[in-house]
Amino acid sequence: MRIVPIVLFVLAVAAVAQEPPPPSSPPPPAAVVDATVEEFEKAAFFGKKFFDLKEYGSAFDQFARAEAIRPDHPAVLYNMALVLAKAGRFAEAQVKVDRYNQLYPAGVEKPLVTKLQYELEFQRELEKTRQANQDYVELFNRGKYHYGRNELDAALKTFQEAEQRRSNDPAAAFNQGVVYEKKGDLVKAVERFRRYAELELDPQLKANVDQRIYALDAEIGDMRTKLVCSFCGHRIAEGSTWCHRCWRGPYSASSPVWNSRPCVEGATATRSTFFLDNRLHKNDALTCMIPGGTMREALRYSPALQRSIQDARKAEGWTYQGEVIQGWADRHGNQVRYIQGPDRLERIVSTSTGETLDFESHAGPNGAWLLDREDVVIEGQKYTSRYTFDAEGRIASQTVTYRNTAACNHLISMTANFTYDNDRLASATIDGGYDGFPAEGAPSTKWKVAIAYVYDEAGRLVKEDLTLASFQKTYAQRPRGELREEVSRMYVSMRPKRPIENAIRLGDLCATSGNQFLSNLIDLRPFYTMSPNLAIALPPGVTRANVSFTYPESFAVR
Repeated sequence: MRIVPIVLFVLAVAAVAQEPPPPSSPPPPAAVVDATVEEFEKAAFFGKKFFDLKEYGSAFDQFARAEAIRPDHPAVLYNMALVLAKAGRFAEAQVKVDRYNQLYPAGVEKPLVTKLQYELEFQRELEKTRQANQDYVELFNRGKYHYGRNELDAALKTFQEAEQRRSNDPAAAFNQGVVYEKKGDLVKAVERFRRYAELELDPQLKANVDQRIYALDAEIGDMRTKLVCSFCGHRIAEGSTWCHRCWRGPYSASSPVWNSRPCVEGATATRSTFFLDNRLHKNDALTCMIPGGTMREALRYSPALQRSIQDARKAEGWTYQGEVIQGWADRHGNQVRYIQGPDRLERIVSTSTGETLDFESHAGPNGAWLLDREDVVIEGQKYTSRYTFDAEGRIASQTVTYRNTAACNHLISMTANFTYDNDRLASATIDGGYDGFPAEGAPSTKWKVAIAYVYDEAGRLVKEDLTLASFQKTYAQRPRGELREEVSRMYVSMRPKRPIENAIRLGDLCATSGNQFLSNLIDLRPFYTMSPNLAIALPPGVTRANVSFTYPESFAVR
């Protein structure tokens, strides 16, 4: 667009100047008219020159001077509107254009005014677009701010609002996916990333998000099919008895026995122990073990649960390589090293004491690892267990050996055999005993424990019954030296090659310590896989234990 040439002003003024004045008005002096015309032409000329120099402020001042001489002159109105538009004063330019259209709807400058009108409308639209862009950027920055402060709900709401404003912007969908992923809602995260992939035009960015979707799909699959170790946080296949990276467990998610103590209202577990004559030894109210319901619900894998478990271990001094636990150390230099093989934990070593715990295992069904041999320490006592399994990967038998350093240092052996009714543990029989030292009379101790499990119609465990079915101790010969007197104090009626009378009531006494007797307890603690409720050491004289359970009607193990 251009300034209307000065000749238009001259011609227009000349034409007006030649018109005779109205009869009622005296003619103006010729000198005044000439001076006015000259001032008008001069202002118009200067205005054009300043316009050509892009000195729009000065150009406007000159055209305003001309407009003061000849108010509402069509060419001046147009030129002022054009200068204002060039100066970016679009609202003021629109006023001049509107004034022109009102006074001169068919004026000579009309085509130019129409074109200028289009320019002003475009500038208004451009300003709206720029403002919308600025508002959108500010909205995005607010969402990023909330995300940086871990205010995930606020960040998600902000990015959702951004998508409502611009539904085809891939960034809004992508950022929602990032927030959902951090919140742990991977299904929604994948849906948002798929939407991003539909909108994104860059092939490399599409390929990157496709890889991310693939990884999240794998995570979702793990959330549906895997549990997480409550100690180290490693992912384990559902159906695993132990975590193969720390050998903690068991994680028998479908076992009614291991789901017998949920932390829900209406669930109780009480263990009662009895002496041989059925006198009550004591009642123990067992605390709940599984928060929020079943083991499967409590240990269902999620990135958030895994992270919380690992963070708790790290705060205690444990270290990780990825999600595999590596060991522990304290500020005093004490260390516990986990010797990890390619697939599973092989050994635990204490660098300060030199003690080791060894493990042997093999791959079981459905990705689970099964322990063939383990060393475990329970309240300072080390046990070695060896397991055999049936075709379904269930424990068929367990043999435990340990040297009872808490009493008389006997090497004790115990073997448990398990039977099942479908997937439910039906019964267990445990045979144990040892052969003592010749100096103490070569005592031979044998005992048998029988355990039965009772379930209700809903398949929930309602009762465990343990019975010490037999207990026999026989000395092959008389003890030597001072040990003979000591044994006589423990068993007044002891006779070589004859079972001790009332041994089941007295227990397996093996030595004295001052006025106290030391004894080898019937120690069922290493049989922790059979039940968390009966993994106890039976005190001398206790021959029976039962555990009873109650549940709310809604509780079920699936």
